[in-house]
Amino acid sequence: METSRAANSRLPALGLVLLALVPVALWPGDVSWLIDESRILATAWHANHDGQLADGGLYGNFGIRYGPLPTQIYQLLLLLTHDPLALVVLRGLLCAGVTAAALLWLARSLALPAWFAAALLISPHVVAYHRILWDASFAMPLGALAFAAFADFLRTQRAGSLRLCVGLSAVVPLIHPQALALAMPIFAWLGWRHRAALWSDRRALAVLGAALFALHAVYFIQVAGQLFARFSGSVEKGYPGGGSRALSALAPLLGGRLLCGADYLESLARPTLPPAVQAAAQWSARLIYPLIWLGIALSAWRAVRAFRERGSVESLSVRDRVAGVALAGLLCQALLAGVMRIPALPQYFFGTFVLHAVMAWLAVGALSRWRIGTLPGALYTAGGAVLTVSAMLVIHARGFERPRWPTLGSSIAVARELNAFTDTTALTDVALFQKHAQILRTLRLLLPPEPGEPPRASGRLLVTGSDTAAPNGKVRLVERPPDAVPPMNSQPLDITPLPKNWVPEPGAW
Repeated sequence: METSRAANSRLPALGLVLLALVPVALWPGDVSWLIDESRILATAWHANHDGQLADGGLYGNFGIRYGPLPTQIYQLLLLLTHDPLALVVLRGLLCAGVTAAALLWLARSLALPAWFAAALLISPHVVAYHRILWDASFAMPLGALAFAAFADFLRTQRAGSLRLCVGLSAVVPLIHPQALALAMPIFAWLGWRHRAALWSDRRALAVLGAALFALHAVYFIQVAGQLFARFSGSVEKGYPGGGSRALSALAPLLGGRLLCGADYLESLARPTLPPAVQAAAQWSARLIYPLIWLGIALSAWRAVRAFRERGSVESLSVRDRVAGVALAGLLCQALLAGVMRIPALPQYFFGTFVLHAVMAWLAVGALSRWRIGTLPGALYTAGGAVLTVSAMLVIHARGFERPRWPTLGSSIAVARELNAFTDTTALTDVALFQKHAQILRTLRLLLPPEPGEPPRASGRLLVTGSDTAAPNGKVRLVERPPDAVPPMNSQPLDITPLPKNWVPEPGAW
């Protein structure tokens, strides 16, 4: 009977989670398509064309190359389709689906209210980063899954959970080193408290390690040399343009930068909600900050109290052990961010996304038990949903206004129209294309001309983003009249498909 009631109580939560996944698949042409995404997809395309696995990713701000797994995932997706819009949907559902499954698994292991998973999934930044065809944001779903497997292993001692936890914890920092703050305390705990389990499963773990090494062998050789040559200098210089180390070390208290999204739309376009509704949604979304802080305080207090009263780690519940490891992860994040002067921008919380989520979740669970009810969590959920839906509607109607980015859909339209011409260059007044030609050139690679109508030479092509020729934040291809004077701010743009091993000019990204 209890099992039946528990299953019935999880059904509404599952429904909310599925509802929170809907925005990920809507209007794929509205996502941003910028600098890194285009290079990653081009690398994946060329690797598939050559019949080999990509051996690495892009280079980070410290001159260290990231691991190849995101590019290899895109290689798999490109086997299904070259349509960038379909790739957005596939990638979004894959990432958001894995994150959702991980959060629900975590809720079950820690006996937390499962409905709060929907609140985390519907947050504006989380929805956006699940959709964008980037590399670093893969750390969100895979990091969440690693931590959920860790929690399940502590609860059940299942070998399968241990293997999944170890494998993902090893891989996620290779996607982006910010995830070291997640992986280090997990490995430290397993090495301290579960050496026997690791040893008894050594054969399976060795096979897993061999498989991971095979996928990363060339990368490991490259990154070892880069670390030897650049690591000390990178630490000394810190993040380019970063602030003070003391302020950067406050990162564990600022996980809401990713999970809040109160300023998400305002940084991209003008809000259209009534000011009172907009303000109410923003303040509701900001509740994630005190929830995270309360979760941190509760976790620290419970760990200290339990250890003082019982004097051993074994006396801690699974929830308290997981919370303790999460606290250790936040301390690692403070150390890494402080040493490297990493700014507290949303994209630098991908690797620790699940740690901040757990802290807020623990607070919601505690508030429910203290008869305050689910009000703070419900307000946060409603605020995030309103901000996400509002942002999607505005961007769909007007595009990106600040900065003036072309949407993926309008860039695709230009790339398809270019297939009617044999021109290798065009003029453009779009500032983003002038600085980063790979944005359009990768689409030419993914979307070659259809067989049939032969292309023709023009010599008068203009890719424009002016308000008169391309309203609503879109870009367009126009063929100038023979006697027309080119726009004053236009520059030549290479429009040929992006070649293999292309790198930007010095000074460009």
